[in-house]
Amino acid sequence: MRLALVPVNVKVGDFAANVKTHLHEIEKAVKLGAELVVFPELSLIGYSPQDLLLRPDFPARAEAQLKEFESSVAKQFPNIAVIVGAALPLPVANATGPTLKSLANCAVFLQGGRKEIRIKTLLPFYDVFMESRYFEPAPSFGPEYSGPIECNGKKLGIVICEDSWTEQTLLDRKIHNHNPSAKLKEQGSEVLINISASPFDAKKKPARRQTIIDAARAVGLPIAYVNHFGAQDEIIFDGDAFLYDGAGELLANKQELNGEILLIDLDRTKPITEKKIANLELQSLEAALVLGLRDYAKKNGFSRFVLGLSGGIDSALVACLAVRALGPENVFGIAMPSKFSSSHSIEDAEELAANLKIKLFHVPIKMPHSTVQMGLKSAFPDGLQGLTDENLQSRLRGITVMAFANQLEALALATGNKSELAMGYSTLYGDLCGAVAPIGDLYKRDVYALASFINQARHLIPERTITKAPSAELRPNQVDQDSLPPYPLLDAALELLIEQELSPAATLTKLAREFPNLDLTLLESIERKIRFSEYKRSQAPVVLKVSAKAFGSGRRYPITSFF
Repeated sequence: MRLALVPVNVKVGDFAANVKTHLHEIEKAVKLGAELVVFPELSLIGYSPQDLLLRPDFPARAEAQLKEFESSVAKQFPNIAVIVGAALPLPVANATGPTLKSLANCAVFLQGGRKEIRIKTLLPFYDVFMESRYFEPAPSFGPEYSGPIECNGKKLGIVICEDSWTEQTLLDRKIHNHNPSAKLKEQGSEVLINISASPFDAKKKPARRQTIIDAARAVGLPIAYVNHFGAQDEIIFDGDAFLYDGAGELLANKQELNGEILLIDLDRTKPITEKKIANLELQSLEAALVLGLRDYAKKNGFSRFVLGLSGGIDSALVACLAVRALGPENVFGIAMPSKFSSSHSIEDAEELAANLKIKLFHVPIKMPHSTVQMGLKSAFPDGLQGLTDENLQSRLRGITVMAFANQLEALALATGNKSELAMGYSTLYGDLCGAVAPIGDLYKRDVYALASFINQARHLIPERTITKAPSAELRPNQVDQDSLPPYPLLDAALELLIEQELSPAATLTKLAREFPNLDLTLLESIERKIRFSEYKRSQAPVVLKVSAKAFGSGRRYPITSFF
């Protein structure tokens, strides 16, 4: 049997367009010779609709959408089998009222007018997931929604994303008691198909593959896997698709971060060796951020980006990503020098703009800075001091960027990185202005690594931008390290404190060999700044998620906390 895995890119709640997209992809797959076409989890409605699922009209529309899709498939592709992800209100098993329904995360099998529904068993409730808020698990429903499905002489066992992550742990404890794959094996399944909505993480691919390998070996069955492609808000899906046999050998594979169909002949496939690609992690990271930016803009009706260009590494990297996402003609930079800006910063911004072929506007903030200082003199006769005056300059830049965004009908891009967001080294209504923060999940070390990687292919970012000491240039001779620990130390500590959620003492133990002079007091001060800056992050732009623990919906900490 020839199987097509289709990592489709859809829009949440765009019912009519999503149906058309699915039908178009089926047509493409059939032309390739597919007999069974498989789409990802919740592909018909998009992942994830979040609280739209709590509205009474949304599930009703989703149910009507599925019926329309069924009818079209039956008419246009009468002999083709299709598996599609949907959300359906279904009767609860053993319910006291005959009309009592709950929402289910479903895989729907269609072929020749036949329809079968299978329901997700394991509902994730960690990181960006909140599925138990919306869905009932498979055991809540009757036996007609479980077991293998007959298709062209094969018994298919369908699992939905988390259903294969049976060994998942939280705080070193297993979080699932069921093993849907083992049950499907007992019921006679010959092949398992996992339809998924698994967010991109620059370091996740090996773990995801190993999870599927372990799941395949545990039951001795092949597992075909297909993920969403595209971005929804801050979450990016990589379009991964592959097949492993029951011994954990790779049988079929496609390049991630594209929407290409993977066609598999289940009867003839032999083990293959995955190609080694140099700098794959950085290549994937760049592609994911570009995809996240492009989909965020286009799915929200925008075709232009605007950002401040300071001559620094962060804004340079964001500009490169923006150009790849929408093209140089749709990206606008603004140089906003203050009285503290160095000549080389302006020169570096100009060189970058020329290399990228984007338009650069020069809007000095010296005059508005002086005007606001004079306007506040009656309240503060001694003038604005220290941080107040520094933040005033940053906020004047924020006003300027937002004025351009309004005038050009463009999305403003914030250029802050994860190290700055963690430490609160950013200004509300200043450099935090913007619709989206493309590199807000990249530590400073990752910014440098990705910038250097981009420059390997084509020298876009001025060398001085990469080599000079980072500076906000809001006071004379200022550098970041006046206010922050050295970035190599800071980033190593932040990764342990944020991603692994270790205590300062445990972090000290982990870093003692690499940084022998590190003391607990510094780590405790870093943790305090992380905690204190939560109020800033709650007002920050959307951060594109590319790590296991990004600031945003996957990290829910209280603003007010004394822990």
